[in-house]
Amino acid sequence: MGSLFTTGQVTLTSGTVSEAGTEITGIVSGSVFLDFVAGTITLPEGSPTPLTRPMSKNLNDLGLNQCNSIGIWVSDADAIVHLGSAITLADHQLSHVVNNYGFSNCRIEIPANSTPDNTNQLFFMASNDGWLGYGFPKISHQRGSVSDTSTDASVVYLSKHVGAYNQFMITTDNEDTGVDSLDLRIQYSEDGTNWFNDQGYSSSAVTVTAGNSDTWASEVAHHFYRVSIVSTSVGNPAPFTLYYNFVNDKGSSSF
Repeated sequence: MGSLFTTGQVTLTSGTVSEAGTEITGIVSGSVFLDFVAGTITLPEGSPTPLTRPMSKNLNDLGLNQCNSIGIWVSDADAIVHLGSAITLADHQLSHVVNNYGFSNCRIEIPANSTPDNTNQLFFMASNDGWLGYGFPKISHQRGSVSDTSTDASVVYLSKHVGAYNQFMITTDNEDTGVDSLDLRIQYSEDGTNWFNDQGYSSSAVTVTAGNSDTWASEVAHHFYRVSIVSTSVGNPAPFTLYYNFVNDKGSSSF
């Protein structure tokens, strides 16, 4: 019976303890390197520290030199997975499962598709068996939040490549304790360059008054979504938090 390799327990510089077997969050665009021989995960500069983290196991301690199966989920379907020296996966999927292939390392290229940049997520499970033996899910979601304060200029505070997801939810919470409101637009794009106002935000921006929120949900699978915000009146900024959740609920286990 084979061994499973995934994230090990680590205490982040912030003091948060990330338990073994949990996904890695807060990753910036760039290269993530998985070294199964040493049992280390190396994140790109700008991600939460420590940038080098342990796996739950390593091949050295087991007296082995390669794994033989793996499942990988990355929150951006444009990520490219380089497995060993011979396999490159760039098929616009969120999750990948490879069986019966020997490798000792993996490099994952995460594109700069997100604003903020440090909102990418990753999970993996590998084995020295030829069959992974883990029902790697194809149903998944990415969620998070962005907090800031509006200004007199329209600013994009959240932008995401959402290819391969089929449900999209964004809640904008105006946290101002006084009377300051903000104007909100949700936009979509198919190429990440040309943007169009989504239905309900097209004729004019939606004003979110102090202490209230705007909830938006869609099942229209555009390629990109983004949120721009500006203070309703000049010189009256409003603090806010954007909560987002993008869901892929079409699919099944890799078994």
